[in-house]
Amino acid sequence: MNSEYLLLLGMGGTIAGIASDLSKPMSYQAGQIPIEGLLAGLNLPEDFPFVQAVQVANVDSRHMSEELMVELGMAVKAGLANPQVTGIVITHGTDTMEETGIFLHATLGMLATHYKKAVVLTGAMLPSNADHADGPSNLRSALYLAQEARHHKQFGILAMMAGKPCRARDLSKQHTHCLDALVINAPELDGPTQKKQADLSLPAAGGWPWVEIVTSHAGASPYLVDWLVSEGVEGIVVAGTGQGSVHGKLAEALVMAAESGIPVVRSSRVGAGTVFSEIPEPDGAWNWVSARDLSPPKARIALQLALLEANSKKTDDWQSIFATI
Repeated sequence: MNSEYLLLLGMGGTIAGIASDLSKPMSYQAGQIPIEGLLAGLNLPEDFPFVQAVQVANVDSRHMSEELMVELGMAVKAGLANPQVTGIVITHGTDTMEETGIFLHATLGMLATHYKKAVVLTGAMLPSNADHADGPSNLRSALYLAQEARHHKQFGILAMMAGKPCRARDLSKQHTHCLDALVINAPELDGPTQKKQADLSLPAAGGWPWVEIVTSHAGASPYLVDWLVSEGVEGIVVAGTGQGSVHGKLAEALVMAAESGIPVVRSSRVGAGTVFSEIPEPDGAWNWVSARDLSPPKARIALQLALLEANSKKTDDWQSIFATI
């Protein structure tokens, strides 16, 4: 292949799903249609650039793993370095798209900016054979966004859902079935965009640190944290209430965990907004770090990557690395 083309990477998800009973479209099997089939169903204009489809995986995204993220990351990295590839689109399940989004943003966002290319994540909330399926329009819009990135100077790891383009870092699924569930509160792209922070190393498939999410709630107890510490957990993200507040008994256990050297990141279970440092918990005194605008699942991926990067650089300062994501 000598001419330029768009690279389409398939990961599965609802966009590739099939409902066996069309009267119940929300009951379906994800990851059934190959990526070539999704592309063929778009009927793109004859003058649209060639699109090369590659199946990386075809899974329900609830089963997404660190290993699959790395495999996808390697495919994206190769595509970015290929001068014939003008842009990349990824079809992905919506349940964990925000986690893959923050992973790609942290490890390949600057590389995409360097090559002046857009990597666009997209998916669907309805299976492919449902009435008014949103997958085809999302995929078509994502391909156009990737193709036009150079003209609009919109580079990096992006996303397109329900007609709304945004940074993949800003994705957060906040509704069970609305078509714009992932982008309800995501700032829409407006003008040029690019990542300015240095990329973290693309990690190996194995050996990721064990990081868990615990949730603060009425009647929270310390026992889960105590058990995690006893079993060797390497990091904890707490999904606090409101502005990231944590129940007293749970906070005591987390403070003890942090004092023993286990990284603790404080986020909010609310789903939108920012968890400000030192409000309402004394992060500095407790050796905690605020997740800022990262949801608990995104904060978990960010913490894993920060710990991996700190280990590779032989430093204990994972906090500064986390702050760049």
